[in-house]
Amino acid sequence: MKKWNYTLPAMAAGGEQVLQKLNEQGYDAFFVGGCVRDELMHRTVTDMDITTSATPEQVIALFPDSIPTGLQHGTVTVRSNGHHYEVTTFRTESGYEDFRRPTEVQFVDRVEDDLKRRDFTMNAIARNVTGDLLDPFSGQEDIKQGTVKCVGTPEERFEEDALRIMRGVRFASVFNFGLETDTWSGMIRQRDKLAYIAMERVRTEMDKMMAGPFPSKGVELLMDSRILEYVKSPVRLASLDRNLTGYLDKLPQQAIYRYEMLLLLLEMGSSEAGSLLREWTFSGEARDRITNMLAFHEHILSLFEKLALNMEQLEKTELLSLLRTDWIPLVLRFGREAAQDWILINRGIAVEEDIFSPAYRNLCPLLLLKAEDWTAEMNVYHVKDLALGGADLMRVTGRKGGPWLGLTMKRLLHVVALGQIPNDHDSLLDAAKKVIEDEV
Repeated sequence: MKKWNYTLPAMAAGGEQVLQKLNEQGYDAFFVGGCVRDELMHRTVTDMDITTSATPEQVIALFPDSIPTGLQHGTVTVRSNGHHYEVTTFRTESGYEDFRRPTEVQFVDRVEDDLKRRDFTMNAIARNVTGDLLDPFSGQEDIKQGTVKCVGTPEERFEEDALRIMRGVRFASVFNFGLETDTWSGMIRQRDKLAYIAMERVRTEMDKMMAGPFPSKGVELLMDSRILEYVKSPVRLASLDRNLTGYLDKLPQQAIYRYEMLLLLLEMGSSEAGSLLREWTFSGEARDRITNMLAFHEHILSLFEKLALNMEQLEKTELLSLLRTDWIPLVLRFGREAAQDWILINRGIAVEEDIFSPAYRNLCPLLLLKAEDWTAEMNVYHVKDLALGGADLMRVTGRKGGPWLGLTMKRLLHVVALGQIPNDHDSLLDAAKKVIEDEV
């Protein structure tokens, strides 16, 4: 028996036990899809799907503790050796609704008929319990050639499920594969069908692409195909300079950083980005993080332009002092995370690029020399970090709460972050009293 080399031994053993039990009862059963593909590509296998000639009822009878997760599509989740496996009956599909969901599912006896309905040849390879492969569409050869190719007629596959267009781009990007000519043409001809696909599903494919090793390749394919102009919440990438997409690959392999840089390179403002990200179903946390970084960037650019007016008259030490005086309030306003993301993103960009203003090219390297240190030296980032609480201040002053309290605490936070007074109770109380006296 050929062994699995790129999955957990317990997972492989559990899957083989499921196949053996089905085979013993006279049913055909195979591993199929991503697990077979990833094993052939020497990639870590994280889950294992199984296809079988047994009907869902027959699978449930064999595995009494199984979970009927998708009976209408023939899928049962089987537990084995501490792992879960989606076991799906051989089937064909037809009558696709909204270019996504089949309205008719027909169970069939032959695995070859089941493989015909799959999206790409690399995902239409079946493996039996002994490790022998069934590959009717030459998926192994396409993997060797580094090609994403549709099973059968591309236009039919994309009309059945338009999300496959995004999946094709994602596979090409993550695997650094090329798109077979007819598959690419089919994507272009059927891209209007993406308007029927929920944005959450489109974003999920984008997330996987942006978290992969070669997001620049995916972005360039999206630019060339213009397919994002056809989704429910369209995005135009035409203004993006192709020479800059490579910067995406240099960032840590997390989608959030790549999205931040992409929107920055598109010169999208924080307000516009916030609306777009909401339409694309980003979580509130991700949306806030990205828009805070973009707003931070907008203020830094304004600062650069202001300083550039007198730059020739200022010494380096004076410039650094002015940059620090503005940097720290921005960290307090938009958060330490926004500042750290801004540093990471801008360190990944070659400032000599002509798309950036002379002020940016001159001042950004200088700011990046010290910004991280300034941020760490602040020690306080929120009012709650102060050694004096609002309740203490009201008790000592004898004043009731009101707008004055929040304003005073913010002023204290500002001067402590700038290092103008220490963060101790007595110093803060003295400073607060002075602020109150000045108001009076």
